[in-house]
Amino acid sequence: MRKTLSFCLILLGFQAYSQKTIQIIDRASNAPIAHAHYLYSTQKGSSSNKGEIKINFIEGVKLHISHVNYGKKIIDSHAVKNAIESGKLFLDKAYISLMPATVIARQSGKSESKIMKVSPQDKLSHDAGEFLSQTALIGGIRKSGSYGFDPVMRGFKYNQINIIMDNGLSATAACPNRMDPPISQIPLNMIDKVEIMKGPHSLRYGSSFGGSIHFKSSGNGFSEQVKSFGRASGSYESNGDIFRTEALAGLKGKFYNFGIFGAYSQGSDYEDGNGNKVASEFNRRNIGLSGVLKLSNSQSMKLSANSNYAENVDFPALNMDLREDDTKLISLGHKITFHKSALASLSTSANASFVDHVMDNLDKNLNPRKVNAITEAKTKNYSFRTEAAFQFKESSLFTGLDYKSEQAEGTRSREMLMGSMAGNTVYDNIWQDSKINNLGLFGEFHFSLNNTYFVASARFDNNWAESRQKDDNFAILNPKNPSTNVNISLSIGATHDVSDKVRMGLWFGRAARSGSLTERFINYLPVDIDPYERIGNTSLDPEINYQLDYNFSWKEKNFDLDINVFTSFLRNYISSEIKNELSPRIASAAGVKQYININKAVMRGFEINFNQSITNHLYHKINLAYTYGKNKEQNHALPEIPPMDIRYAFGGHFFKNKFQPEFTFRYALKQSRIAKTYGETETPDFFIANFRASYFVSNHINLSGGLRNIFDKAYYEHLSRSVKGSNNQSIYAPGRSFYITLALSL
Repeated sequence: MRKTLSFCLILLGFQAYSQKTIQIIDRASNAPIAHAHYLYSTQKGSSSNKGEIKINFIEGVKLHISHVNYGKKIIDSHAVKNAIESGKLFLDKAYISLMPATVIARQSGKSESKIMKVSPQDKLSHDAGEFLSQTALIGGIRKSGSYGFDPVMRGFKYNQINIIMDNGLSATAACPNRMDPPISQIPLNMIDKVEIMKGPHSLRYGSSFGGSIHFKSSGNGFSEQVKSFGRASGSYESNGDIFRTEALAGLKGKFYNFGIFGAYSQGSDYEDGNGNKVASEFNRRNIGLSGVLKLSNSQSMKLSANSNYAENVDFPALNMDLREDDTKLISLGHKITFHKSALASLSTSANASFVDHVMDNLDKNLNPRKVNAITEAKTKNYSFRTEAAFQFKESSLFTGLDYKSEQAEGTRSREMLMGSMAGNTVYDNIWQDSKINNLGLFGEFHFSLNNTYFVASARFDNNWAESRQKDDNFAILNPKNPSTNVNISLSIGATHDVSDKVRMGLWFGRAARSGSLTERFINYLPVDIDPYERIGNTSLDPEINYQLDYNFSWKEKNFDLDINVFTSFLRNYISSEIKNELSPRIASAAGVKQYININKAVMRGFEINFNQSITNHLYHKINLAYTYGKNKEQNHALPEIPPMDIRYAFGGHFFKNKFQPEFTFRYALKQSRIAKTYGETETPDFFIANFRASYFVSNHINLSGGLRNIFDKAYYEHLSRSVKGSNNQSIYAPGRSFYITLALSL
């Protein structure tokens, strides 16, 4: 008996001695992950408040981890062994994978089907809207050949999509025609990943009416030893004589990370597939800084400042060209984490942006030239946000409040050159010194039941708007000033792990959106597809979107499949109608339309993504998207919805992943569902092919290049606007073009 007892005590002591401690850590924040459930053979339990678990290593056994914020993770034996040796296991949050979303990230993981790689060529892109067009999910409204592409996602556009950077920073377009959409102000060379949230389900960062595009910059990246870092890259594209360059230089240590970045791009007119010149000259540059200071083991502060400048940009689809656009973006954030409390962290940020925009028609080839027009406009955007994150044993909660103020002012001067008014100059108050304030309270609750993960979100917004310099004629039509709305947005969704390979999700959301500065206050300007001048409506009711999303995900070792299906019922949809009793300010305009609410409209569609590893070196993937939209009140199609778009890629990685060639093919179907009352015309189908390849000369040198539109196809996108004075001829895309890129990094 004594021998048996002694043997048991020795065995228990041996087991206790051989137990190894692993700390589970969030990869993005470096914070420990508490209350993570683990199963390792017969060993099971939950991580401590410090994120620690203790296990006896067993060769060939996988570690299963489950957490409400991270989903279910399976760690193979080799990774477990590495975690034991280092004492740390890093996990990525599963918020995005649980929601209907796509992630475009700098580094792609083989297990994440929804992650697309950001190449050095992408980092050089001068327009984030064009960059997003690599996925069939995003289309772009094109008024210029090379600049200011305004994203359209599932038929939603403009302020129906929430576009932000780093949890709240955004800009407001100063140009009424959105030559400078908010997405054009994103410094893409500082972005590590883009989270594209589909539907009205992500409510923490604003009213995500139809979706949200969240650009996120680099993480903290502290170092025990002082280290310098940097990169420089440049590219040349033959069609349009486009030159781009960007660079980053910085220093990091134990308590700081500081970097300075800049970019410069310029291009001239390109040729389409028919050999015709398309006006697309542009000049774009930016410079900025970003720094993170570690105040203590639990506190950090982040500062970023960016200056964007564009000049002499051609907009053949508009009455004017961009002469100057000077934008400043500033962001300051603070975060504190707590380790022995249900309150896990408290994050606070303040942001501001200032846009100074000048456009004119002085370089337009007008015959006869009846007027010289110049518009100077400015916008200011201020925002503040604070959020508390609570971590409970089986759930987590995010709650906080935010405030956003958008202000716009501007004047158009018209020097009359012909007729009875020749020699006179008329001034138009286009923005009427208008302002929209929004105060929001939000909450998001995550919890799980067995293999089902739930996310419930709510948002309450008090939105009030006023014009501080209202035009007399505008006031007659819009006596309501100021106007106030209380908007309620709600979302509930769940994803269920049918097996280790199959996951399904169902989401229902209800979001409300008040009218934008344009929809409420624009004063006799043509700002849409058709040549009608628009006038705002201060009495607009908020748009309401009731949306249902279904997601199916199937992942095997060598392939993954993602299917997203949605249906959206819209109430008080904001559109416009002709006001025959009103006369336009410019005689060439077809008339005047005022923004109104449409009682009922619908949108529905789907996206499919399929990725497969054919061999250890070859892969292929398919990406397609389709949206159907209908104005049920007037029984016609909703405007500016792209046709079905199908993308296919076939590529490989050879010589230990140093050489990576890829062919891509795209087929866009004919779009015959059009809104004729908005001046839309049918768009023919088209097929294009591209090739690109990259070679990693070393860990610090990457050489890449490619051929766009290999067959020199003459085509145009459905969302491309028509060239002014061309009898509805859309802006054609570039013909065949060769490009080469060299990227250096430390």
